[in-house]
Amino acid sequence: MIFISGGLLGLSAFAVPHIVAHTEMGRQVPEANVSYYQQHTGTPAVQLASGQIPVLKIEAEAPVSTIQTYLERTVTEEEIKESNAYAEKLRYMDHEIFTREMTEQESKRRLILDDQYRFDGLRPKQKLPMKAGNYEFYLDRSKATYVLPKRALTDEELLQFIDWTYRFNYVLGLSYVKPQPDQKDISEAEALGKARESVTRLFNVDLSKMEFTAFYTKMGLEKKGQWLVSIHPYREGTLQAQGKPYFSYNVFVDPLNGTVLDTTIVERSYKRTPITAEMDGRIRQDSSWLQAARTIVADKQGDTREIIGTTIIKDSIYDKRGVVAVLVKLKDGSSYTAELRYPEKKLRCLIYTPASPASKS
Repeated sequence: MIFISGGLLGLSAFAVPHIVAHTEMGRQVPEANVSYYQQHTGTPAVQLASGQIPVLKIEAEAPVSTIQTYLERTVTEEEIKESNAYAEKLRYMDHEIFTREMTEQESKRRLILDDQYRFDGLRPKQKLPMKAGNYEFYLDRSKATYVLPKRALTDEELLQFIDWTYRFNYVLGLSYVKPQPDQKDISEAEALGKARESVTRLFNVDLSKMEFTAFYTKMGLEKKGQWLVSIHPYREGTLQAQGKPYFSYNVFVDPLNGTVLDTTIVERSYKRTPITAEMDGRIRQDSSWLQAARTIVADKQGDTREIIGTTIIKDSIYDKRGVVAVLVKLKDGSSYTAELRYPEKKLRCLIYTPASPASKS
């Protein structure tokens, strides 16, 4: 038996749409451990990762998902009742069971079929069976177990799984109370605009053929609002399945004032180079890392406030990820953290931390 929490290969069967997406994108940034400081002059070239891979071109108009209308029309009251009962069962089981893992080829076909399901209206001929019978692939809801045949799944069976997942998530979404921006918060359109401006400015990329999705969330004990904007190619699953390189972007925006707090490029095909102790020593003697961060803040971000210091953040997590994180301190108490890929100095992420009220006084 294989126990997989929540779903199979990235398709969560027990998650309201977008909640999982936000959880995966959210992260904690280690606090700076100041261990090196130096002032520098000169302007080294800063590589922009987006310049290496062309934007996905779409011949006609951008594709439009057909899922919502389809689900609204076809999900029955009986299906809603049964899906809610299954969700309640999973609440106490914590996970579903799969009798085997999908193969790599099944996974790739599933990604392509998922795109066709979303944009082309491709549907299975039948629904996924919910109990044992005269078929080899089914969900035994009484045991929360997906029974997979020893042979490879057919496209029809993969479509049945995809269809069931979307239908189940749709039912869960009917009772999910989506957080809404407060009256004082900026609108979704404004958040999308801020995200577009930030990505274009930092990575010099054409976003005209990219799909934008905005999530408003309230995080932490204080339930602080935040906009998260995801920017990615249409038919991303197909690109991933075919092994084609592509970029996507995640942007966090403060809903109160529209300040962009975090702009990150996601590059699935990038091969990390973990930083060893020997490499770390050389990096700390190489002032170009600090100057590259200053250049990004001053020239790419366009922040005209005075920079009073730059330091490399020492953290084993960064070393494992092959990232050199540079803290750029501004005179007014605010700061940026520029995460640079090793060894290319490609910008991965720019995080902004506003000045605390105490530092402003």
